[in-house]
Amino acid sequence: MARACTVVGSVLAILGVAVALLFIVVIARDDVYRRAQLIATRNPGNAMYDAEFGVARIRRGFETVGVVAGLLLALNGATLLGLGVIAGRRHERPSPS
Repeated sequence: MARACTVVGSVLAILGVAVALLFIVVIARDDVYRRAQLIATRNPGNAMYDAEFGVARIRRGFETVGVVAGLLLALNGATLLGLGVIAGRRHERPSPS
């Protein structure tokens, strides 16, 4: 059981870090958001540009949720990995008799 916890925890931790990094790269390359923000600030009160920036902010919110979800997945994996390591050490110790 300890081995299964360690393996599953490692996979989840690696997957979580990969998801978080993927969404960080997506946020860093999001030129549509910066362009919509720039146009909305240059044209205050224009409903079309405000709506476009609103859509870009919603998309940025989903991207941010992706980063947080990846970090939480990595945290869950690390916790499971730690429990597997602790359980493995506890199982290896000889019982006092």
